[in-house]
Amino acid sequence: MGNSLIFAIGNMGSKLVQFVLIPLYSYTLTTSDFGDADFLTQLVYLLTPIIGLELFDAAFRFALDKKEDKIVVFNTTLFPLLIISLVTILITLLLKQIVGSYPVLITGIFLIANIIFAFFSNFIRAIGYVKEFAIAGIVNTVFMGISSCLLLVFFKMGLYGYILSFTIGLVSGCIYIIIAAKLFKFINLKSINKTKLIAMLKYSVPLIPNYFAWWLNASSDRLFIITMIGASANGLYAMASKIPNFINVVTTIFSQSWQISIVEEYDHKGNKKFVSNVFVSFVSALFLVGILIVTFARPIFLWILDRSYYEGWKLTALLVLAVIYNGIALFLEAIYTAYKKTFSVLITTTYGAIINVLVTVSLIPLMGYYGAALANVISFFVVILIRIIEVHRIGILNIDVKRISVYHFLFFLVSFISLICKNVILVSIIGVFICALILLFDKNISKQFNMLKGRKK
Repeated sequence: MGNSLIFAIGNMGSKLVQFVLIPLYSYTLTTSDFGDADFLTQLVYLLTPIIGLELFDAAFRFALDKKEDKIVVFNTTLFPLLIISLVTILITLLLKQIVGSYPVLITGIFLIANIIFAFFSNFIRAIGYVKEFAIAGIVNTVFMGISSCLLLVFFKMGLYGYILSFTIGLVSGCIYIIIAAKLFKFINLKSINKTKLIAMLKYSVPLIPNYFAWWLNASSDRLFIITMIGASANGLYAMASKIPNFINVVTTIFSQSWQISIVEEYDHKGNKKFVSNVFVSFVSALFLVGILIVTFARPIFLWILDRSYYEGWKLTALLVLAVIYNGIALFLEAIYTAYKKTFSVLITTTYGAIINVLVTVSLIPLMGYYGAALANVISFFVVILIRIIEVHRIGILNIDVKRISVYHFLFFLVSFISLICKNVILVSIIGVFICALILLFDKNISKQFNMLKGRKK
C-alpha cells in the first residue's frame, strides 16, 4: 500500500496531463494524422523490447535480488544498450534515405529514448528509489505536455511535433533520474560481467517474443484497421482507446508495486492467501473504474472532444473490458516472472496473439473497428483463463468465481444502459449509483478499508 500510494501520486499526475492532451490532439490533428501518429508510437512500443532485448526488465528482476551486486547489474545492462542505441541511429539514418514521407530519424531517437528511460526507471525502482521513479514519470509527461502545446499549437508541426514531444519528455525523465538517483556513481567499466549478461539474457530473451505476442494482443488491431479500413478509422479508434487509459492508471500503479511485493513474498508460506487477497482487491478496483468510464464515456466525447471523434464513444465498453482483462493478465504474469518462469509467459501470450489475429481479420470485414475491439476482448480472456488455470493448479491462487461473475453482470448492465438510453444525465446517475452499491455491499472492499484503519491506529 505504501509503494502503491507513491506510484499513484506519480502516475495520477502524469496521466492527468495525458488526459488533458486528448482534446489538444483532437483539435490539432486530423483523424488521419492522428491515425499515423498513433501507428508510429505503437510501432516504437513494439520495437522497444525487441531492440532493447528486454534487458531493462531483466535489470529490474535481478536488481531486486538482495544477493546481486547492483553495480554489476547496472553496467552489464547499460553498455549493451548503448551499443544497441548507436546501431539503431545508423539504421535510421539509412532508412531516412529510403522512406522520406515519415519522420524516421526522430522516431528512431524516440525509440532509443524509450529504451534508456525504461532501463533507468526500472533499475532505480528495484534498488529502492521509489519516489524518484514516480517523479520521473511526472517529469516525462509534463515536459511531453508542454512540448506538445508548443509544437502542435504554436509551431503547428503536426505528426513530426507529436513524435518529437514524446522524445523530449523521455529525455527529460532520463536527465532527472541521472541527477536524482546519482546514476554516475554506478558506472564502472570493470564491473561488466559476461556471465551475468548471459544469465540476464536467459531471463529476458523469452520475454521478447512474449512482448511481440502481447503487442499482437493489445495493439495489432491498429495495424489491421489502418490497412483494412484506413488511417481515419484508425484515428477514431485510437482516440476511443485513450479513454480507457484511466484503467491503465490503476493497472500501472498496482503493477509497479505488485512486481516488487510478489518477488518479496513468493517463497513465503502464506503466499497463497496473500496472492488471493490481492487478486480480489485488484479485480474489484478494475471493474469499479471500468464501470465509471463506461458511465461517462458519452459526455466526454460529446462535450470535451472534437465532434469528428464522437462515434468513438460506442467503442468504449468493449475497449474498457479488453483493458480490464489486460490488467488481470498482467497481474498473473507478475507471478510467473517472480518464479522466473518466463517461457510459460511466452506460451500463454502466444495463444492469445494467434487468436487475436485470426479473430481480428475475420471480424473487421463484418463489424469494422468494433470487430477489432471484440477480438481484443476474446484474446485477453483466453490468456487470463489459461493463466488462472495454471496458477490455480500449482496452488498459488484461489478464484472467487461468484464475485467476478457479479462484477461482469454489473459491467454489462451499465454498458447496455449507456447504449440504449439517450439521456446522459440518467446514465450517469445509474452508473454512480451502481458503483456506490458496490462500495457499500462488497465485503472485501469494506474489509480492506477496516484493515487500513486498523493499521493507522
